[in-house]
Amino acid sequence: MVSLSSFCCIPKSNPMIVSHKIDDFTPSELNNTTLVTRLERNLKDVHQLRSKLNSYSCEPQTYSLFERIESLKNGLENLIRSDQEIITALKERKKSAKEYVERAKQQYSEFNKLQQGVEEYMGLTRSRYIHT
Repeated sequence: MVSLSSFCCIPKSNPMIVSHKIDDFTPSELNNTTLVTRLERNLKDVHQLRSKLNSYSCEPQTYSLFERIESLKNGLENLIRSDQEIITALKERKKSAKEYVERAKQQYSEFNKLQQGVEEYMGLTRSRYIHT
């Protein structure tokens, strides 16, 4: 049985940041259902990040913030598309989960980068509202 702590860590310093990893899998624990479950959870978190960026408080006030938010949104859309492709392939049993582990690791790494970018962007937009 894979523990939730191997998938999700919430650092005490910032409870908004959720870290995803897949390094704790052993070959006997790795199956299509487990990987699909993890990817579906990741997909839910990606959708939540996208919702944050679409909120009124994240409206860009400068061109550089507009470019940044568009880049983040594009990255999230690409991540959603990739996650869905892997999930579909695993559910249709086109390949075994072992063949998708590296790609899933890349997905989690990309998610963590995008999440950090979203948090930084939100910090910038918050500080603009406070200082104006």
